[in-house]
Amino acid sequence: MKHSRPVSTPIDPKAPLVKADESEPACEKQLYQQMIGSLMYLITCTHPDLGFVLSFLSRFSSHPLLCHHTAVKRVFRYLAGTRTTALVYTRRSSMNIPLLITGYSDADYASCRDICHSISGYIFLLNGCAISWLSKKQNSVSTSTTESEYMALATTARQALWYINGLSQLGFTNPVELKADNTSTINLAENPINNPKTKHINVSYHFTREHLICKSVTLSYVPTGENLTDIMTKGFTSVLHQRYI
Repeated sequence: MKHSRPVSTPIDPKAPLVKADESEPACEKQLYQQMIGSLMYLITCTHPDLGFVLSFLSRFSSHPLLCHHTAVKRVFRYLAGTRTTALVYTRRSSMNIPLLITGYSDADYASCRDICHSISGYIFLLNGCAISWLSKKQNSVSTSTTESEYMALATTARQALWYINGLSQLGFTNPVELKADNTSTINLAENPINNPKTKHINVSYHFTREHLICKSVTLSYVPTGENLTDIMTKGFTSVLHQRYI
């Protein structure tokens, strides 16, 4: 891979990768797992742009095929072309400037081709720079886009509460601002009345509503094109990918 040609995106959004049939022989399973492991180290603190890609490709670790190896090698080619890309944290010039934490939430409905689960994602920014991110397959099947987005929002709100508790110990009481791009999800979080289409949603996902009522977090709409968490839920073409990194 040392002399490989760099690419502008870590994954080909048109590549139809699915889990292998057990009748097909696995291709260098241990090597595949080692490559995934080395890339997982990068996304821990420095590469939010790989959050979705690694979450997606790690699903094939138990039985990788040649096409899965090709997809992982593409990530290394992407890294070769983005060596100078970095997270930049600016120092506050004055103590009067507040610590502003903003969380973006999103979900990609039923995007898992194998079991039709949705993908949850979030990104938190501290004064404009990413400090934590997540891309994770949801544990159950959602019956609508609203439900999948609501489940993702609950996960985001739990992370926001962690920041609130941490900041309170440092003497800060700023509420965390959450942003989502689905108006139905926002209405569901703000409205305590369940309707027939949403009454089946597990009560644990109403976590966001509880903290909106006590005003520990705020929730507002963000256009889909400005929702940074999109990169945590799906692969993009080169033009769209450059918008988020």
